[in-house]
Amino acid sequence: MPEEVAILILVGMLGGFSLTGLSMILKARGRRHGEVSREQVERLTDAVETLHDQMYQMRDSVAELHERVDFAERLLTKGEGQN
Repeated sequence: MPEEVAILILVGMLGGFSLTGLSMILKARGRRHGEVSREQVERLTDAVETLHDQMYQMRDSVAELHERVDFAERLLTKGEGQN
């Protein structure tokens, strides 16, 4: 179970980093070619920030679930030792 939690966190982080990189690339391209308006860049930046917030919320949720699973495992282990 901890491996799955780590994979979920890693995927979320990689997604956030990818979106940040895409935002930076679009900003640079827009400056060079004048193809991307400031409004488009601001919308993309807002979207990236929203996704970062969601990623951090998911990370917190996964961490909480991990704690609950650990607690349940301890209870199960404790119960098995009493039999």
